[in-house]
Amino acid sequence: MELREAIMNRRSIRSFKKEEVDVSTIEELLDIARYAPNHKMTQPWRFVLLDRHDQAPLQHLIKSKKALKKGKPVPEQEPLSDDAPSHMLAVVMDVNEKEKVYRDDFGAVSSLIQNFSLLAWEKGIGVVWKTPGFMQDEEMKQLLEVSEHEELVGLLHIGYPAVVPKMKEREPLESKLRYGLTRDSE
Repeated sequence: MELREAIMNRRSIRSFKKEEVDVSTIEELLDIARYAPNHKMTQPWRFVLLDRHDQAPLQHLIKSKKALKKGKPVPEQEPLSDDAPSHMLAVVMDVNEKEKVYRDDFGAVSSLIQNFSLLAWEKGIGVVWKTPGFMQDEEMKQLLEVSEHEELVGLLHIGYPAVVPKMKEREPLESKLRYGLTRDSE
């Protein structure tokens, strides 16, 4: 698969087969993905890999927070759905107090996530980058051992696709591209 094809055909996968992705494959993809550009080689990332067993308490916490937000009772912990991902990868970033470094680091982590997603797609593995509204919740941080000097950037759901969504059309480039600077008429 050529890079162009991977970029254009990659989809966010939300329904997965029961087949497990081998941990060594995830490690290999992460090892390559970490070559993302990062200003001054800050390498501001670290990861927490959760298998299906580890995902259950995290999923329960997310469902409980959603229920409480809606004023509903906390549900009982349920087994994972049949289409749950093989693994979840929590992507954690060091938080730098300097705004410019923080922005550079967030861009670097985002680039790493894109690299990982494309590398996975090339191997027939689907990924979706989730950013649940409770990512900065203290219980979520404790569960994933995110320190006060770190931020949870997202949860990558990883697995073999059960369903591949159709491509959604992109707006034409012409509507997003401007040439040159605005100049006053002379």
